[in-house]
Amino acid sequence: MKLIKILLLSLLFNLKLLSAQSSDLGTIHSYGLSFTGSYEYEEPDLMHLRSGLAAKGDKLQNLGFLYNFKKSRLNNEYLNEFEFDISYQLMNQSYWSNSTGTLDDNKVRIFNSRILYGSQYSKKLMLKSGIGFRRLYHYWQNRNSTTGHYGYDREQDYVFIPFIAELDAPIPELKLKGKLKLEFDHIFSGKNTSYLAYLGGSNKDLVFTNNDGYIWKVSYETKYKDFILEPYYEFMSVEDSTLDSGSYEPSNTTKEFGLKLSKLFSGKREIVDNFKTSFENDEYYFGIKTLHSKVESGFYNPTGNASIDEKDFGYAIVSGTNLIKDYNNRPIDINLEFAFNQFGESTTVCNNGDTLTTDGRYLRGNYSSGTVLTCNSDNNLLVIDSYSTSVGLNSKYFIPKNGVFLSATLGIHKWDQGETDFIPGNNFNTTDYSGIDNFYSIGFGMDQNNLSFGIERSKHDMYYDATSKSFYARYNF
Repeated sequence: MKLIKILLLSLLFNLKLLSAQSSDLGTIHSYGLSFTGSYEYEEPDLMHLRSGLAAKGDKLQNLGFLYNFKKSRLNNEYLNEFEFDISYQLMNQSYWSNSTGTLDDNKVRIFNSRILYGSQYSKKLMLKSGIGFRRLYHYWQNRNSTTGHYGYDREQDYVFIPFIAELDAPIPELKLKGKLKLEFDHIFSGKNTSYLAYLGGSNKDLVFTNNDGYIWKVSYETKYKDFILEPYYEFMSVEDSTLDSGSYEPSNTTKEFGLKLSKLFSGKREIVDNFKTSFENDEYYFGIKTLHSKVESGFYNPTGNASIDEKDFGYAIVSGTNLIKDYNNRPIDINLEFAFNQFGESTTVCNNGDTLTTDGRYLRGNYSSGTVLTCNSDNNLLVIDSYSTSVGLNSKYFIPKNGVFLSATLGIHKWDQGETDFIPGNNFNTTDYSGIDNFYSIGFGMDQNNLSFGIERSKHDMYYDATSKSFYARYNF
């Protein structure tokens, strides 16, 4: 999606190549530590892993080691930068599953590496891309859960293409001169291995492939002398794997936030002030939304003790850049806006003998619209979880005085939904849906110096559509 942004901006700004800025040239590297605040891995309503504040065991045995190298130079008067970084995380996690009990103090190791190359496109904005690798290893061999289920080591390897926007984002009110980093990683190659062969007999190692997933990251980097402080948030979504001997790795999500602390070591550096940029526009914003969403379940007419709860709370992380100010000499601004959306869960519960009527979407349309389904055990649970990454055009019409405005956004979003049907007795079925569809939102808000506040109503078309009411706060850089 960052590539789309580059192309659109190139068309809109005619690439005047006029601006000259000042920046450092040369090499710089840093070493540091990362501290996990919270780490949550979920195969929705089937299995959970927690670390940091979310863990039941030792919450403090979470430490990462960081290294970063950068080399910047001028190329035909344009500022370019090569970057290489690696990280190695040590974690203790607590395990919980509906079907296989609990297991605390599990050792986990995560290795990440990226090679990046980017260019300075404006005074504030640098865009980068390259290739990345992530390996996660669970040390579960010779350990059993509280229900006696055996453990085994598990390895997850992913190769991805990162798209990164680095934005100089000072916050004068807090006396911060920081850098906002937004990243979208497209996973194009995945391999998951379950090491079961050590159990002997007919057991063998299982190897699954998964080439469909993404990682969304945001962080804010600020410096104090030669030290870098960087709080971060990451979200990862991976779809179902292929089959091996009738087994597969279900779709899963990972949420993590924490803090990175590094020390800068400079090589040969010099200040330059004569490099060119591609466009002069440098108005950006970043914000968060709280969502109260309703995600369709596809069921209606519950009988007995069956219940359908399609409403939940979620959140969105939003960023944007101004494209046109005072369109046709009117108080209308047009922005290019990106967002990551988490819509919450839609939950349906029923007991033995209860019935529900489907509109035809359940299990990829295995049942025609109007079919009455009967639950055959107690505590049947169906959960639909929904996420998306969106890009759209946001327009704001300002009402004279007081900074009040009406807003509307129209765009497309790449969405992912998981339909997990859990039946007590170790049986479950997960069905994944994904696609690209339209969305729109309307609302109103107010600008207050560098801050904007507002409310919106949104509609996101998906397999199971979502409507949301939201409150947002944004900071304008």
